[in-house]
Amino acid sequence: MNHEAIMISDYDAERSLCGCLQYDEKVGYIVFAYAIERGLTNEFFSEPEFQAFWQALLCSEKEGEFGLFGAMDRLPKDFTQSYPSFMEGICQAHDIVTEDRGKKAVDEVIKRHHFRKLTAIASNLINEVKDAEILADPIQLANDTEKSLQDIIKPTSSTLQDSNNLTDSTINSIKRTLTQGPARIEPHLPWLKWGLNGGFKDNHLVVVAARPSVGKTTIVLNFVYNAALQGKKTLFFSLEMKSESLWEKLGLIRSENDEGLPYKTNDDARNKENARDLIEYIEQCRQLPIYIDDFAGSSMSNIRTTSRILHRKEGLDCIVIDYLGLVKPDDPKVSREQQVAEISRSAKQLAKELNIPVFLICQLNRASVQRGSEPQLHDLRESGQIEQDADVVILLHRELLGDDKEDVRVIVAKNRFGGCGNSLKRIKFKPKSQRFIQVEDNRLNEGHREVKGLYNTEEDRI
Repeated sequence: MNHEAIMISDYDAERSLCGCLQYDEKVGYIVFAYAIERGLTNEFFSEPEFQAFWQALLCSEKEGEFGLFGAMDRLPKDFTQSYPSFMEGICQAHDIVTEDRGKKAVDEVIKRHHFRKLTAIASNLINEVKDAEILADPIQLANDTEKSLQDIIKPTSSTLQDSNNLTDSTINSIKRTLTQGPARIEPHLPWLKWGLNGGFKDNHLVVVAARPSVGKTTIVLNFVYNAALQGKKTLFFSLEMKSESLWEKLGLIRSENDEGLPYKTNDDARNKENARDLIEYIEQCRQLPIYIDDFAGSSMSNIRTTSRILHRKEGLDCIVIDYLGLVKPDDPKVSREQQVAEISRSAKQLAKELNIPVFLICQLNRASVQRGSEPQLHDLRESGQIEQDADVVILLHRELLGDDKEDVRVIVAKNRFGGCGNSLKRIKFKPKSQRFIQVEDNRLNEGHREVKGLYNTEEDRI
């Protein structure tokens, strides 16, 4: 039995898209961002009312008021009078709006635009051939037509650049380095900042790995906190820990109280005092530009979509994925090694796509514990692909039977653009304040003192 294809008009396709864009701010923005990535502009709309709505939506997004109401406020004053049934039409375009429907509508609008251009080129060629003089050069007509066709079939990849764009972007990158420094995220630990030539750089995948309860999440949270104090924006995917627990850690880090602020003891008076102080420090974190997504079932597809959307809206400076072992595989049928390899590759692709550092937190296998030695690159759990994809690999190690329980060694096991090294006794972890700090010998008294914000001497270089 043959079924005739349902013909969709330009009006239907554009109405469908605008219906998806007006529905729900979250779904609408996902569809909007997808349309921008596909290169959709005003000229893709054939109907003036939809063209005006798209332009108003662009303005609302640029001015921080994305959504139906923001767009309606930016439409021409005579819009409602000119198109009285516009709102009713887009509201009735779909009974249920979904992300998938919205993306299909985007694709259809683009396809219809290209069909219109092809039709115009074909009509123009037919007319030119009919009107051509006997001595006209048909090859020249064909060449002129080819130039018009090239505008349709030119590559649409967002990563493809010509020499002009490459020259501008490279010069801008050099100027940005001079004004902002060589790194996007600067570690608060002077030894690490020195060794990484300023810190964590754009499009780098930074793998932070350790055995359970050594502090891999906490050290990254220290990086994120100190970056936030400089106005750097972070999106933190916490697949293991609730967002409130992470925010409480931030409050402790901010307190710098190495005696701790416990509020769940048997001492009610102490609990109330500590809780009051901790709440005050947490309140001081209110303005930090840190976003946390603690959905436990995230896949790399979810993570990449959320990252792209928030990066477009807010301009992110780094992303944290905590941790690899809990990321839901996009294809559960393949082997675990293949799943981990795909997650690692996707994380690296995300860093390149958004041009910011991505921190990928991982577990180490038990081999280093069984050997009784410091971990090495090959101890990364479940896949060697992680080692290949990473630009920087930081391993944490703590001697379980050692005398100094605060001694956590920070090991730069891979540094694609520099040296590697071991912090030895330079780094201490203060569990009660959740801080990683750098120390040096106190020459006047026994013990150590904290080092802040200074580069060390040449002998401390990684």
